[in-house]
Amino acid sequence: MPLSIQAISGADLERQGAVNFADYGRTVAGVSFIDAGPGRSQIFIRGVSTGGDVDTGKESTVGVYIDETPVTEGSSQPDLKLYDIDHVEVLRGPQGSLYGSGSLGGTVRVLTNQPNFNGVSGYVQALGSSTLEGGSNGAVNGWVNLPINDKLALRAVAYTLHNDGFLDNGFSGARDINDEDTYGGRLALRFQPTETLNVVLTGLYQRSDIGAYNRATDHFPDLVIDQSAPEPSIDQHGIVNLKVDWDLGFAKLTSSTSHFERRRRFENDIDYFLEAGFGIPRGYSPLTYEAATSAQELRLASNGEGRLQWVAGAFYLDRNDGFNQTINILGAPPATTPGGNLYYADTQLSTEQIAGFGEVSYDLTPALTATVGLRVSKTSRDTLSVRDGPALGGRSEIPGDFDETSTTPKFNLSFKPNENSLFYVQAAKGFRIGGINPGLPPCGIGCTVSVGDTFGSDTLWNYEAGAKLNLLDRRLNVTAAAFYIDWTDIQLNVSRGDGFNGFMNAGDATTSGFEIEASGRVSDHLRLGGQVTFTDAQLENLASGVMGVAAEGDRLPDVARWNAAANAEWGTAVFGDGYVYVRGDVQYVGDRVNSLGAASLPLKAYTLINLRAGLELGGFEGAIFVTNLTDERAELSRSQVAGVRDGNPIVFDRYTVNVPRTVGVSLSRRF
Repeated sequence: MPLSIQAISGADLERQGAVNFADYGRTVAGVSFIDAGPGRSQIFIRGVSTGGDVDTGKESTVGVYIDETPVTEGSSQPDLKLYDIDHVEVLRGPQGSLYGSGSLGGTVRVLTNQPNFNGVSGYVQALGSSTLEGGSNGAVNGWVNLPINDKLALRAVAYTLHNDGFLDNGFSGARDINDEDTYGGRLALRFQPTETLNVVLTGLYQRSDIGAYNRATDHFPDLVIDQSAPEPSIDQHGIVNLKVDWDLGFAKLTSSTSHFERRRRFENDIDYFLEAGFGIPRGYSPLTYEAATSAQELRLASNGEGRLQWVAGAFYLDRNDGFNQTINILGAPPATTPGGNLYYADTQLSTEQIAGFGEVSYDLTPALTATVGLRVSKTSRDTLSVRDGPALGGRSEIPGDFDETSTTPKFNLSFKPNENSLFYVQAAKGFRIGGINPGLPPCGIGCTVSVGDTFGSDTLWNYEAGAKLNLLDRRLNVTAAAFYIDWTDIQLNVSRGDGFNGFMNAGDATTSGFEIEASGRVSDHLRLGGQVTFTDAQLENLASGVMGVAAEGDRLPDVARWNAAANAEWGTAVFGDGYVYVRGDVQYVGDRVNSLGAASLPLKAYTLINLRAGLELGGFEGAIFVTNLTDERAELSRSQVAGVRDGNPIVFDRYTVNVPRTVGVSLSRRF
């Protein structure tokens, strides 16, 4: 395909031991992310990042899809456990013509295995492991494929896992506080009444209960956090999708109808804030985030192998987000009314989007193909923010609305001189819808930055040239791309200086760099692979209202200039139909900064090494593995907050940390 895409097969995910995005994301060229623990990760592609905006309600810069269902919302990405996955696609660069808003930097698609009619089959796996500084972990997962007749088939997936915590509370003495319990499942029913009509109904549910954030405070690299109140969280999401594919002969018609819901609840320790502002020594602040999205897409794609290929479609989305936060004295009885809380803030946001899109490809010669794409989207947003409680001076209701139309074209020219080489150049535009800053009081004492009631979309143009080569009699595959991105009207979360934050369009940035990926079979027994990425992402100019918050030339946050990954696998046949293998994975992420501006903090480079050895024999597989072999304390993200605790001024330096060295065993049976 004449675009920058990396596909990771389900078999490779299994061989890596990958369960979530953090397990494989560092191996993908052009990708960086904040791994803030289960359900709190953010993905960035090609340096398109303004930093950690988890749970702010701002649109992500990377779109995430599970099969045909868009699940991007509220900045953080759902942490879908990767069981029974066909493959994962990472599309780099803006995907504005086919995927629309939220795909400013790229798109990640998780494609699950579908029911098939090839007979009854299944899989079950049990894992056990032990984590240094923590305890024992365990997981069980499995799937079954069941043809009911020659027109109806069922596929069911179920899983549960427990990860023991590895962080201790230095304030209370509690140990291993950041444990995780997750369970979930997926059920897909496929109906194929004729050879030209295929219908799949899928339902998915997952829930995670997490004891605390994966972050250490002040004591880093010791795995200790000081907090007086527990910080547990719950993250659950569900999907229902109906996909219909109808082969019309000249084209294939696809309809995807989806409904996605996600609910999260967090509890935060905010003693430092309460004591500094109100003289209250112990506080309790639960936050609830709810999202419900209904989406409908219709696509008509040409069939055949003629010189002209095309796709056209329409898309509709209706999304409702709710954000609620209260602050009270720790141990106080629950408030019965909003005004009975010390602090109460509730924001309800509704988004409606309608879009039309299309792409046309034409073979100018047998080797030269031109592609043009276009998407036009109209978005409307409405919000109502309700604030109450003594800390906010009583009740207030603040409505807001936002409307915008965006146009995102794409141009591609590809040259394929033979079956083993492909060269392309591309220019594509991406956008991210703007929004509303609900509930901000007027600028008063201490307010140094004026943040408006709304902020507009940010857009970018991505220019790239790439090549895909099969060399040495197809034993070596090489993919390379160089890119330049011009990003305009960046949406930035800005502190006003009076305790309130808001989003504004803060200026322009550029990112440039290159990506090189290679994989090959050195011999009948040895396979090698890897990637190297260079990304230079920085601010070019600033809007006048943000002067002093950041400066021209500042690095964009959470983006390493250099990252790389390599893997090697040696394997050989044994016992007739058996196979034994040894695999190693190395992931390197360079130094970064945690935010824009003079207050940014450095994050050190880190290297993670994983090893795995296994034996496959007669449908059985046993494997032993070590993750984070050198017990690296990686600085995944960092933030600082200041306040007062027990009458003393204090600054918390918080690091999100990775899981320490973990050693385990996996046993599975395929039938």
